[in-house]
Amino acid sequence: MKKLFLLAGILALMCITTLKAQVTIGKNQAPNPDAVLELVTPNNNKGFLPPKIALVAPSDPAPLSAPVEGMVVYNTNPTDSLRVGLYCNTGAKWIRLTTLPPTLDGWFYMPSIVFDTSTTGEGLTKDLYQEYANQFGSPKATNPEAAEFILPKATDLNYYILDYDPAVFANVSVDENGVMTYDIVGSATEESYINIVFAIK
Repeated sequence: MKKLFLLAGILALMCITTLKAQVTIGKNQAPNPDAVLELVTPNNNKGFLPPKIALVAPSDPAPLSAPVEGMVVYNTNPTDSLRVGLYCNTGAKWIRLTTLPPTLDGWFYMPSIVFDTSTTGEGLTKDLYQEYANQFGSPKATNPEAAEFILPKATDLNYYILDYDPAVFANVSVDENGVMTYDIVGSATEESYINIVFAIK
């Protein structure tokens, strides 16, 4: 008989646990049917406080033991590539939750730069990342939101040469640090071009 009561109690507890799979905190009401957890502030005067942790780098899960897709934290450790603020983990890296993305869809065109094509030459180099950093390293805008801009590191970007004038350039390549190697095979004209794109890793 005791075993029967014990079994009935366990089944009842399992049913209660199943019914409580969705939870509302802050008010005695059923949660939104699409929410596993709903937070309610009866007087609309409270906020959600996520865990505060010191992140290390965008591609480093630390202080987590491994990347967790969807994990949201508040970073307290500003570094060269991270700011203080909310971050979400994509499963591969931390991305800042902001309404001020520095790029559109993670890519952007290289700003205008000058190539000397007055003489031909082979194995020439140009540091595309440094050219970019020289122009955008220190925003001077009076808009206070400009302070949110963070210059990515050279290794935080991928570099692509989409197209170029073959009458001017040849053997064009870019390494992982943004250093472009190229040959000049002719002088540029008004119609000459080279299209360079940066993409956030």
